[in-house]
Amino acid sequence: MASSVLHSEPEIPQRPPGSLKQSFRDPLVQARVHRDRDQFIASIRDEDVCSLAASYHNGDACEFFKPPIRGSYNICYFVQFQTLIDGAGDRWVVRVPLAPCLAFGSSSKLESEVATMQLIAEKTTIPIPKIHAYALSDDTGPLSSFLILQYIEGRKLTHTDLRGLSDEQCTRLHTSLARIHAQLRRLEFPSIGCLTRGSGGFKVCKRTVSIDLNMQELEGLAPRCIQSRYYGSGSTLTSATEYVAMLLEIADNAFAGDRSPISQEEGEDQLYHLHIFRQYASRWANNNLDNGPFVLVHGDLELFNLLFDDNMDIVSVLDWEWSRVVPCQFFMPPLWLNSTPIEDLSYGYQYKDFLTHFDKFLAVLRVIEQEQYGNEILTKEWETGKQKSGFMVANALENWTAIDWFASRWINSRVYGGKEDLRSRIKAFMQADLTRQVFIQRRVDRGIPSESDCKRIYDSVQEGLTRLWKNLISCYPRPLPLTMGSILLFAGVSLLFRRRR
Repeated sequence: MASSVLHSEPEIPQRPPGSLKQSFRDPLVQARVHRDRDQFIASIRDEDVCSLAASYHNGDACEFFKPPIRGSYNICYFVQFQTLIDGAGDRWVVRVPLAPCLAFGSSSKLESEVATMQLIAEKTTIPIPKIHAYALSDDTGPLSSFLILQYIEGRKLTHTDLRGLSDEQCTRLHTSLARIHAQLRRLEFPSIGCLTRGSGGFKVCKRTVSIDLNMQELEGLAPRCIQSRYYGSGSTLTSATEYVAMLLEIADNAFAGDRSPISQEEGEDQLYHLHIFRQYASRWANNNLDNGPFVLVHGDLELFNLLFDDNMDIVSVLDWEWSRVVPCQFFMPPLWLNSTPIEDLSYGYQYKDFLTHFDKFLAVLRVIEQEQYGNEILTKEWETGKQKSGFMVANALENWTAIDWFASRWINSRVYGGKEDLRSRIKAFMQADLTRQVFIQRRVDRGIPSESDCKRIYDSVQEGLTRLWKNLISCYPRPLPLTMGSILLFAGVSLLFRRRR
């Protein structure tokens, strides 16, 4: 029988300030996805989760030993058995993909994650949870796709924790990170994409999928259509140059289709920054690396996906769902080493501070590579990659909303000497091609919500608030007072949409 601990609201971990938070830009899409996600989670029954876990543990009874945790793309349930089937099998994590949040399907994402974890387990010593069971299906049932993992004891660090580490603790953390990255860098493949595993072993045979591409697809920007033009009849790419060109086109398409409100001046500013970023990225791309090497990346190697012991050694790397094979220029170090929000690394002084921490990490990596491999492949690549903010170029290419602030803060400063003449440069750029003015006007018009859009947002918010209120009431045996916070919340939402209509 399931423990009552599951009847509390799932914990919702927040991305720390040092990570690039992905969020919806279209409130209509956000309201719909969050509504469908909440309904999906509500359809998962406690007893079904326990029965599923028990079916892979000799039918043994289990109970929940901690509340579930909902992330952006999965919800995790934590079950404990009274008997063991192996030395560490008494506590498991049942992880269920949140189908409404996954534009490319639960099974496809999970298939790549499982294949990647199996490869990591076979080819490296990178610590990851053991896979006990999994299922791949895009059926409508909430448990049609799942992943059952070994539960690993460990702590997650916050950026406050990171800033408070001693020199010795920092060195141990850097050592763990260096060992992980050194091993990943040496997993090379003949093409760009996502891993699968078949009878012939591991291979790259699926298109790349990232957090950013998933968000764009959910918002109806259709990046997969652009991917189709580059991939053609195949399922992988074999050219780093084509990969960069594809990402640039996807960024242009995302800006064109974005529904966020924007003024004429803002639109011209962003279009110009897309233009100068394209020029900068084209010079950054190394044509000598066009045919590889292509290497495996985790895809979301942030602090919240790492578990540490008390000595600051990494005991587990979690959530490989966005792993993919990319050109080696996209194999990036942790950009959170100095706990600075990623967007602020585009300021020269902040990037300089990051490099101070990065160089300490690089010194540790150099020693590890020499000891384990007798060479410094990754160290040398990152020595080159850090120049002219190369890591930030790769980050912006894979996260289109980062392009504007990178171009605004870094390129304007380092290439054009500042922003004193920015308005005149933008004016000349817009006048050089009159179709740009027409494009921006259409982009401005697209960002103005219609009356029907406002009504749909209003209805979605009202539905969500009603559902929240019912959940609160069900958690308490006595009537709840209508607090001032609740009154302000309802009044604020009503006033907002009444004005917009």
